[in-house]
Amino acid sequence: MMTCTCKEANSKVFIVNQLQVSMVDIDLEAGLKKLKQSLQQIKALLAWEELKRSEAMPNQPPAFTLKDSTETDLRNEYSSFLSTSVRVHSILYDNTTKVTKAKRQKIKVELIKIERQFNSLNLQQRFLPC
Repeated sequence: MMTCTCKEANSKVFIVNQLQVSMVDIDLEAGLKKLKQSLQQIKALLAWEELKRSEAMPNQPPAFTLKDSTETDLRNEYSSFLSTSVRVHSILYDNTTKVTKAKRQKIKVELIKIERQFNSLNLQQRFLPC
């Protein structure tokens, strides 16, 4: 049977704590990355909708019809953005996570920038009931 001293045990605890911190950092960074990708996808879908509207000729049927899932894709991306945002906020504002103040502040600033862009699209009027 192998025994370990308190010093070794403390080292192992420290290593576990280091892994927990890095997992939180990974979750935050992955969340921000997903939010950015989702925002870009939403912008692309909105641009596609605008292009379809601008190309439509009044009082004439379309020259050809494509299966168009833009509305569904947009709704799904909107939902994905919101759920990811909530997850990032919950990790960020959980005081039990071991995230440095500097890292927390950096993530907050980035999150605010992304959410401002998202909010400027005014999608809540479209997808959330009054």
